[in-house]
Amino acid sequence: MGLRKLLRAGALLLAAAPLGACALVNVAGEPAPNLYVLTAPSPQAPDGAASATAQVVVETFAAPAAVDTARIVFQPSPNEIKYYAGARWSDRAPRMIAALAVETLHNTGRFPAAIGSGSGARMDLALTGDIRQFAATRPAREGLGQAATEARVVFFARLLRASDRSIVAAREFSAAVPAQSGKMADIVSAYDAALGQVLSEMALWTLEEGAKAFPKRAGS
Repeated sequence: MGLRKLLRAGALLLAAAPLGACALVNVAGEPAPNLYVLTAPSPQAPDGAASATAQVVVETFAAPAAVDTARIVFQPSPNEIKYYAGARWSDRAPRMIAALAVETLHNTGRFPAAIGSGSGARMDLALTGDIRQFAATRPAREGLGQAATEARVVFFARLLRASDRSIVAAREFSAAVPAQSGKMADIVSAYDAALGQVLSEMALWTLEEGAKAFPKRAGS
């Protein structure tokens, strides 16, 4: 009995081996996707604007499952989601956006500290919210030409007092930038410009609202 079981197990392993080898060959044979990154803008605060006294933590914004991915979204209609083949962001979109938001706050040169979530540092304000749209779209008014594609970015941001999570301010930010062509490089450039507009406006709004919530003390 022991010998028969051993022979049967060996036969099963031999039968399974070609299938496993094929699966590995298929996976290894798939071309690696092109990876793309976006950049953080350097917004300029208005003349006379005071520097912030509040330290800010940027939390990862909530996003629908279709956007919470490294895949690059194409939304041909309000009710349809597709992804560009062979192209990926370097990280999941919400994580990438959060890191760029932190860098944008730093780039203003007006915050004593701006960090991402998870550090455990004691902060004054938390910037959080929802990603309502982060997609390349094709507006109906533009027809079907390749150059009709535009990148749309829509966030709903909330600025919270970190100590009790009370809402200090809330606002929607949006931008739409047309791509110069249907080429992936031009679509990514449109994403970069649209996100840059939104992050710049959001950083300056955070500076303004943070100053109201944590005004500079006399003599400081």
